Amino acid sequence: MKTVVDKHFTYDDINRLPEGNYEIIDGERRDMTPTGFEHGHFEGKFFELLTRHFKDKGYVAVGEIGVMINKNPFRLRAADVVYMSKEKSPQRPKGMLEIAPDLIIEIISESNAAWEIMDKVKDYLSIGVGRIVLVDPLTQIVSLYQKGKKEAILYSFDEEFILIENLTVKIKELLST
Repeated sequence: MKTVVDKHFTYDDINRLPEGNYEIIDGERRDMTPTGFEHGHFEGKFFELLTRHFKDKGYVAVGEIGVMINKNPFRLRAADVVYMSKEKSPQRPKGMLEIAPDLIIEIISESNAAWEIMDKVKDYLSIGVGRIVLVDPLTQIVSLYQKGKKEAILYSFDEEFILIENLTVKIKELLST
């Protein structure tokens, strides 16, 4: 990620952030590389699956959804796929999320460094995200992180795993639909 140093952002800026594909780490804007078609395809498949499974029980969004990690110093992450139950948010969220989602799915791109991904997972866990799923198309490995658990569980694309609440998925099958 490239850092852009033209402005230091604070929480007061949350509703007037400039357009673009970036995260804010301790007040600094860090631009993100645009994703490729495969990345978008994965996001779309997860959107369809979660929307079909949860119907009217919650909200699903994709495409670098802003998730507020910390107000001071201001830290805002961009998530690929987010699910928020109506129990957590009775109204459809608008703008940046200031409530921890139930599920975040990150599709790992070749441009992502391992330390960047782990830093993001640590941030999500710190605000109480229930489940974080990392999908790595290059290695065909899924890493599942859960609130309150100290270890990740790894699955191959050929293995079934519980994505969330009574929803079992096998990535190879999901991609073939």
